[in-house]
Amino acid sequence: MHILYAVTTCSNRTYRRLFAKVAVKPAFQSQKYHRLLIEGLATNSRVDVIANPPVNRAVLDQAFIRLSREEEGGACYHNLPAIRNPLLKAAWVGLGTFFQILRLADRDSAVVVDGLNRVTALAGMLAARLRRIPCVGIVTDLPDMLGGGGFSKKLANFVIDHCSAYVFLTQAMNGRLNPTGKPYVILEGHADIAMEKRTPSLEKKQHPRVCLYAGGVSRQYGLANLVEGFRLANLPDTELHIYGPGDYVEELKTVAAEDSRVKYGGMLLNTEIVDKEMEATLLVNPRPTSEEFVKYSFPSKTMEYMSTGTPVLTTVLPGMPEEYHSYVNLIREETPQGIARALRETLERSDEALLEQGMAARSFVLTQKDNVTQAGKILEMLTRMQRK
Repeated sequence: MHILYAVTTCSNRTYRRLFAKVAVKPAFQSQKYHRLLIEGLATNSRVDVIANPPVNRAVLDQAFIRLSREEEGGACYHNLPAIRNPLLKAAWVGLGTFFQILRLADRDSAVVVDGLNRVTALAGMLAARLRRIPCVGIVTDLPDMLGGGGFSKKLANFVIDHCSAYVFLTQAMNGRLNPTGKPYVILEGHADIAMEKRTPSLEKKQHPRVCLYAGGVSRQYGLANLVEGFRLANLPDTELHIYGPGDYVEELKTVAAEDSRVKYGGMLLNTEIVDKEMEATLLVNPRPTSEEFVKYSFPSKTMEYMSTGTPVLTTVLPGMPEEYHSYVNLIREETPQGIARALRETLERSDEALLEQGMAARSFVLTQKDNVTQAGKILEMLTRMQRK
C-alpha cells in the first residue's frame, strides 16, 4: 500500500536545522506524534510525506528557505519551502500539497491528513477525492474546543466531515465526529519503538529525586495545582522540574525564585526532554478531568512517559482505557492537597520498587502500543476498505 501523508511537520534533521537554536520551538508534540506514525506506517508500506515545516514569524527570521527532498525513517519527505509570511505560506502550502498528491498518487494510494491542519488537510482531502482514493483524517482534538476564529473551526469540521475514514484518540470522539459510521480506528497514541534500544537504570537517576512535568505549562493543564501540591507534600530531598511553554510560565518563574525545590527548565528539544525523563524519579501529569475537552483527549506525553521506564503519576483521565491503570499511579483528588497526598504515597516507595513499576509500564507500551503496531491498525483498516 502507498501512503501519502500530508501534514504540518518535517523530518528530524530539518527540525533541528530550523529550530535547534530557537528559544520557542514550534509544535514539538505534534512533530513527534506524526513522525512516529510516519515511521510506523513506513515499516509495512511505501510512504511519501508532503511536509509543511511548522514555521511562523515567531520562529523564522528568513523570509524563505528552500528545502530539498530527503529520506528519513523509511519515508520520503517532499518538503515544501519554509515561508515566513503567513498568507504566502498558506497559498503555497495549499497548492503545493494538492499538486504533489495528484502527482504522486496511484491506484494503490491512500491519503492521510491531520484534520486540524486546515489548509494542508483541505488540499489533501480535495486531491484524494479527485483521484478517487481514500482520505484518512487524524483527529487529535475537537476543532470546536480549540482556539481560533469561527471560520477556522468550520473549515476544520468541513474537512473532517468529508474524510473517508478516521483515526481518533478516544471512543467519545467517534460518537461526536462520525455520525454516519465511516470506518475508524481508536489509537490513543503510540510509543516510540526505538526506545527499546535504551536501557533505564537506577544509576542514571538524578539525586536528589526529581518529579518532572514536560508539556504545556498552563493553568488549564493543572500546573498551578501541581506546583502547590508539590510544595505542600514537603518531600525530603526531592525537586520538581518543569519544561515547556504556556500561560503559567511567568508565575512559575516567580515560585522557582522563592523555592529552590521548584525549577523551570524552559523549552528543550524532545530528545533532550526524553533524557531528562529517564533521569527523573517520577513523571507527573496533573491534567484536570473536569474540563469537557478532556474526555476527547489522550495526552501524547503519557506514551512518552511510560516508554522511558520512569513511573508515572496521572489524574484519572476519562480518555485513558482502564488497561493503563495498573501500570500508572493515579491522582484521585485533583486539588493541591490531593496531589500532595498522591506524591507522598508514590514516593514513599524505594527507588528499586519505583523502577520496577516503570519498567512494567515501559514493557506494556513498547509491546502493545508502539508506533509500528498502532500504524498497522490504520493499514488494516485501509485494507478492509479496499476489499469492499
